[in-house]
Amino acid sequence: MTRWTRIDALALVAIVAGAAIVRLVSLSRPVELVFDEIFYARDACWYVFASPEVCGISDLVSRGHPPLGKWMVASGIAAFGYEPFGWRVGVAVAGTVSVALVYLLAWRLLRTAAAGRAATVGAIAAAGLLATDFLHLVHSRVGMLDAFITLFVIGTVLFIVLDRDRVRDLEDPTWWRRATLGRPWRFLAGACLGAAVGVKWSGAYVAPAIIGLVIAWEIAAQRRREPGLGWKATIAAAVRREAIPTIILLGIVPVLVYVAGYTGRMPGELLALPWDPASVWWRIWDHQRAMLEFHRLTGPDHPYQSPAWSWPLLRRPVAYWFDDGGGVYREILAMGNPALWWPGLLALAGLAVTWWRSGWRLHSPEPVILAAAGGTFVPWLILAGAGQTFIWYFLPTVPFLCLALACFAAWGWQRVMGRVAAVGYAVLILATFGWYVPLLTAVPVDPDGWRMRILFTDCERPSGASQALPDDTTSEGEPPRGWCWI
Repeated sequence: MTRWTRIDALALVAIVAGAAIVRLVSLSRPVELVFDEIFYARDACWYVFASPEVCGISDLVSRGHPPLGKWMVASGIAAFGYEPFGWRVGVAVAGTVSVALVYLLAWRLLRTAAAGRAATVGAIAAAGLLATDFLHLVHSRVGMLDAFITLFVIGTVLFIVLDRDRVRDLEDPTWWRRATLGRPWRFLAGACLGAAVGVKWSGAYVAPAIIGLVIAWEIAAQRRREPGLGWKATIAAAVRREAIPTIILLGIVPVLVYVAGYTGRMPGELLALPWDPASVWWRIWDHQRAMLEFHRLTGPDHPYQSPAWSWPLLRRPVAYWFDDGGGVYREILAMGNPALWWPGLLALAGLAVTWWRSGWRLHSPEPVILAAAGGTFVPWLILAGAGQTFIWYFLPTVPFLCLALACFAAWGWQRVMGRVAAVGYAVLILATFGWYVPLLTAVPVDPDGWRMRILFTDCERPSGASQALPDDTTSEGEPPRGWCWI
């Protein structure tokens, strides 16, 4: 089993420092509100100041999501004021911490599945890929909510893996200890799950994957404790032992964290009966109904919407901000790196094959990565046609594309050709990142340079209209029928 060394610590610090630099430098550019910052930054300002003079609004402009994500945006505003750095620094911190957690998760998954320093190589690869992913960088630099969901999803998976690997006192028969201090990592996993849902309801999509992994691991653990039992007796014993602690830590704890996100946002009597309209509990419940109604309503078409199946294929990125003044173009384009996303899909398929060839081993990296990737993406495929959907909804799945690629980097590192391939791929990733970073961070580029970076321009709409430049001011209209990056 690989042990944590000084090399791991130095690599982690170096990658996180690099991720922080690219996320924090010139974070105030552009100086105006970008895309959905018009909702979240202004609402976060209202959370802090509740002043029309400061925030430019007299009430909240969006009630479509729970308040926790806006509170996190508001933390930066409270510290640095209602200005671009203030409403973006919270997501920059979340994006940077996400890179660190991916490093730890990759190392933990690979420490028993790769020889020598390969686990460190895999962790460096996973964290480096996420640090330079286009969409993750963009969402670490704009005051929107999805970077927070991604952070908490990664945290949920990491802590549930740490809980799996923790040396437990198998002689302790008390359920209450296993439901509290005896399972700190599972408690943190439940807290992260509740926080993910507290940012957006879509944070709950990873829950079935997490619960499925926990059930499988607990049955396997019970089988190790009592190898002579049959399957039915093993399952029954695992249920008796772990059902109540799991319900508490992965059911009740997330609910408590979710409700805690409403602190300071729901007026009402705290000690009143829940069905009393004057109680804070009734008002929280009423907000759930209002959010459900909001998401059930199908609005008009948006020119940048796209179906879920097309997100990993990069069929329709979103122009968050565009300016063509002064003879140069400046843009913030929400898209993924083709050199990461397309091979990442193949890597996920490859993990399914290696897992099958290994005999479906439960304590290998494959089931964790595949379950998390599927849990964060497949629900969007099931909900196809339920309303406007956009490529940035794929963001919580991106870390697991990085982890899939990192597994093959770690396994291949044990051979010379594998090392050559890994280094060559790292050069490709850095080159594409450097080439596209102007379109991700609003750095000025000349028109010809901008056009060289826009690979797909099949932008004709069903109405017959087409566009030559991005339009970040229009929120209604049919999207193009083809592959369009404009």
